[in-house]
Amino acid sequence: MNEIYFSEIYTNIGQKNIKLEFSKKITKNEKTFLKSIFFKIISDFSLLENMKISLEELGNNPELSSIDDYSLFTKNLSEKRIFFSVSSSSEKYEGSFGIISSFIFNTDSILLFFTEEFKSCFSNKKNFFSLLEIEKFIFMSESFSFSLYSNILKNFENSKEIIFPISSLKMYLNSDNKYSRFFDFEKYILKKAVSDINIFTTFNISYKKIKEGTKLTNKITSIAFFVEKSKHMNTSQDNTVYKMMELVKDRIKNPEKIYQLFLLYIAKRGYKYVYENIKYLKHTSSENFDKKLRKALLLDLASNSLKLYISINKSVDSSIVLFSILSRNINDIKRYFPKIEKLLQTSELKNINSISYFKDGNIFEFVNEDIEIYVEYYINKPSLIKIYLPDNIIKKLEKNKPRLRS
Repeated sequence: MNEIYFSEIYTNIGQKNIKLEFSKKITKNEKTFLKSIFFKIISDFSLLENMKISLEELGNNPELSSIDDYSLFTKNLSEKRIFFSVSSSSEKYEGSFGIISSFIFNTDSILLFFTEEFKSCFSNKKNFFSLLEIEKFIFMSESFSFSLYSNILKNFENSKEIIFPISSLKMYLNSDNKYSRFFDFEKYILKKAVSDINIFTTFNISYKKIKEGTKLTNKITSIAFFVEKSKHMNTSQDNTVYKMMELVKDRIKNPEKIYQLFLLYIAKRGYKYVYENIKYLKHTSSENFDKKLRKALLLDLASNSLKLYISINKSVDSSIVLFSILSRNINDIKRYFPKIEKLLQTSELKNINSISYFKDGNIFEFVNEDIEIYVEYYINKPSLIKIYLPDNIIKKLEKNKPRLRS
């Protein structure tokens, strides 16, 4: 990498406006793939030298079903560049750089090599490309969100209130020729940008619409942004969050919201709290995993230390037989743990009868601080029943009778 990009001429730019955009429109699949790459890098910086990704990992995308599909997808992405424009009151720099310099496919994996400029974005040593904050550009839903962050908030970060005329705001957000109606501009640009910033930066912002005059029907002329700096995270803390995301990224549907959720609970309860609750869900199915994460963090399910009491893995003739086995076990547990009876009447557990009507591959799950029940039904292979209980209840049950029972 040319050392000039680490020199003061490129790193000591004062108040600046940064504009980043892809050379060609980025697709949703490409964006998801770039996020996945970023999670891996932030978890292990040695992957910047080269990164091996299995085709099985890529195979979650139904649009990629063959080597030719994967090859074309990666070729198209490698041809896209990031154009940048960095300007201050006295200077302006423009240019572009790629992300993927080359790639190699074999029968079951792809090996990626990255450009030197992209590698420098992650350097601990201050340089021109690290100042671009490319990770925010990649993760934010829209490029205009990054424009609001880098061109307005970063340059006015010591101000608690920033007022911008609508015309100037649209110019900064590269949307001056879009959405003549404010309603549309707010819905498709402003709200999305504010949401992205609150999720992916250290700013928390809200806004107020300012009208000319006092009548309700008057035209909105300006926007007042109210800015607060949220709790700052140093680099090592950021890395820890991304490592946690790496643990769940293949099981969640909305990584942006889960990322924000982790930040929220880390600020409130600490890293260990979040990690233990992720680990608690390690062996649960991936179905509705976002919801399970929220529930585990809300209730601190990891602290309940439920232990496996019943584990049955056997072939059954029908879902009715499977439900019968489960019912016998639950009835035995109820004698020494009467709280279960109330759960069967008042909670989601009352839907347990649905197991009798299961089709091949159906799953039932229930978890709270008192009990966890997990059931999988299969026609042509063994079905599964697992019941987790508090340690004191297990001791009571084992003292009075041996555990059942298939």
